[in-house]
Amino acid sequence: MGLQNEIGINKLTRVLPEGVAAPSGWLAANGYSRQLVRKYVLGGWLIPLGHGAYAREGQPVGWEGVLLGLHRLGNMQCHVGGLTALNRQGAAHFLPLGGEPHIQVVIACKPPAWVRSLNLDPALVFDTRCLFDDQAKATAVVPLATGIRDWTLPMAGAEMGIMEMLNDVNDRQSFEHAAQVFEGLTVLRPGVINALLAVCRSIKVKRLFLFLSAHFDYPWANRLETAGLDLGRGNRQIVKGGRLDKRFFITVPEAFGAKPL
Repeated sequence: MGLQNEIGINKLTRVLPEGVAAPSGWLAANGYSRQLVRKYVLGGWLIPLGHGAYAREGQPVGWEGVLLGLHRLGNMQCHVGGLTALNRQGAAHFLPLGGEPHIQVVIACKPPAWVRSLNLDPALVFDTRCLFDDQAKATAVVPLATGIRDWTLPMAGAEMGIMEMLNDVNDRQSFEHAAQVFEGLTVLRPGVINALLAVCRSIKVKRLFLFLSAHFDYPWANRLETAGLDLGRGNRQIVKGGRLDKRFFITVPEAFGAKPL
């Protein structure tokens, strides 16, 4: 191996940990041409991940390494969110015995093709429905340790995670499941909730969150700021055959004490 080649390998070892996906664009921006990357692949120092990303030989690339490649190296706006984020913070209490079937990722745009070509376990499920602006998200995320050096991933705090879960009601989540998770959120940050509600793009999420806050009546709910909050107009059907809550104008299961239609 030539001296120049050895210097390039040593640099790559310093800046790219094992187990992290390196997008082709990041490699090129760091001085690794297509020809050099091809040489490293032939030499066994790099392993292709689909078409458009590589990893160092050694530790397998799991979902954490894929997301680190997207977020930290690829500069893509994404975070671990929804029920996955709640599970990771011990807020959901519904983790299946076999582990998480998938990892929910909220991402600003469609992930690259190389990500979708990977056979990960658990699989990554991407959600491009961004409920909040970047400023609100900045105060609502927490770091998730990955076990790869000291690198972390952004993860929705409990306040944002439950709103993302409510966005999935009647899609990937049932009303009852979401309500059970909500019931366990005895300690939330009212300031973060108010900031998120003020910019939330989903009328359904805002109405559901306020309904469940009133239903469980935790102390933090008394500090919510609802004056001027845009809740839209008209009734919203959340549960088919449910009953209409006359305060927030959503249909909910009869067990939740709503007034009949």
